[in-house]
Amino acid sequence: MKRRVDHVGVVVDSLERVAAFMRDVLGFELALEPPPLPDGVRTAFYGGDGARVELIQIADAAARAKRLGDAEARVEHIAIEVDDIQEVIASLLAKGVRFTTDEPVRVRENLVVWTVPETSAGVMWQLFSRVP
Repeated sequence: MKRRVDHVGVVVDSLERVAAFMRDVLGFELALEPPPLPDGVRTAFYGGDGARVELIQIADAAARAKRLGDAEARVEHIAIEVDDIQEVIASLLAKGVRFTTDEPVRVRENLVVWTVPETSAGVMWQLFSRVP
């Protein structure tokens, strides 16, 4: 069964500011910048082969502040691509892991769930399978 780290998600106050740092200081290239989600969340993926860094800017200022606190940026989740999301969910539920939603949600071309950190060793894990 495939299980590979796809990306690390970082919530940011300013996508442009952190993107400039990724590009101009660290030397990462923009790999993907999908259109904003319906709720206005903007993302940009930096890196190439192997795991990438996803920058996430939340449109709603109150929601962004809730997830960031006083920080300019913070690591929010680690994303793992799996072959069969339903199989992984069942396996993790049997081990006491809980998820933020009852069912996987569709995000672009993926079916996705996020773990509740208190039930997954203090880390929010994003687990996803690509939709055929």
